Amino acid sequence: GTTRYRITAIIGESPDLGVENLRGSGTIAGETSRAYDESFTLSYVSGRSVGIGAYLVRLGQRVVQKGKDAPILLTGYQALNSLMGRDVYTSNLQLGGTKIMFNNGVSHFSVRHDLEGVTRMINWLSFVPEARGAALPLTTLSASDSLERDVEIHPKLLGGDYDPRLLLEGKMDDADPERWVSGFFDRNSWVECLAGWAKTVITGRARLGKVPMGVVISEIRTVEARSPADPAAPDSQERVWNQAGQVWFPDSAFKTAQAINDFNREELPLIIFANWRGVSGG
Repeated sequence: GTTRYRITAIIGESPDLGVENLRGSGTIAGETSRAYDESFTLSYVSGRSVGIGAYLVRLGQRVVQKGKDAPILLTGYQALNSLMGRDVYTSNLQLGGTKIMFNNGVSHFSVRHDLEGVTRMINWLSFVPEARGAALPLTTLSASDSLERDVEIHPKLLGGDYDPRLLLEGKMDDADPERWVSGFFDRNSWVECLAGWAKTVITGRARLGKVPMGVVISEIRTVEARSPADPAAPDSQERVWNQAGQVWFPDSAFKTAQAINDFNREELPLIIFANWRGVSGG
């Protein structure tokens, strides 16, 4: 004759704040992960993205993040301060702002305002077929460009430590400021992505004869890599070190793999300008 009670649900202060919410969040996360494999996913972070929102941004892979007041984080700085028992962090931007997420490869682009963010997304969509298996989208050439043009740019014309991007997009002639020296791809079509991360490799999208494609090229110059100080560790300091050009380091190898994975999902042809001297395993 003893009465026993069975817990069938846990509800928060208002409906849908308990187990139901967690179950729904898990379902959304799974669907977002599958959507990246089955379609084109792109997230624009225009405000604070916390918890499951941050998970969804990462699972969707392609991210455009606004530079001001738009952190991507799992837990807010106030909760972390409470957990540590002292005021370690002063802002959510220290945890997930563009200085963190753009520099570690989570965010593909960092923009200053919403207009720039929407423009960046529309430009990205212009490279992607309208459906799986559909034809690649073709755009008109610049007025000064032609399908029958020669590739005029050459490393010998650029000197020693040149910017490899010039090989891709071309440049104005130093001797004649009104003359364009054409690069490998169509004029004004090159768009670099993941520019803040793993700078010994350069990735992006461009068009060749109106056809969109993915591009990977190695950086030939020595670049600086930075690791910010951790406010939670009082003895930590920002680390700055040099990375040699034409070498695959662990971060730049991962960047290359991630970019190729994105190009594959977008069904873009891929051109790799293979100019590496070797790899670094440490």
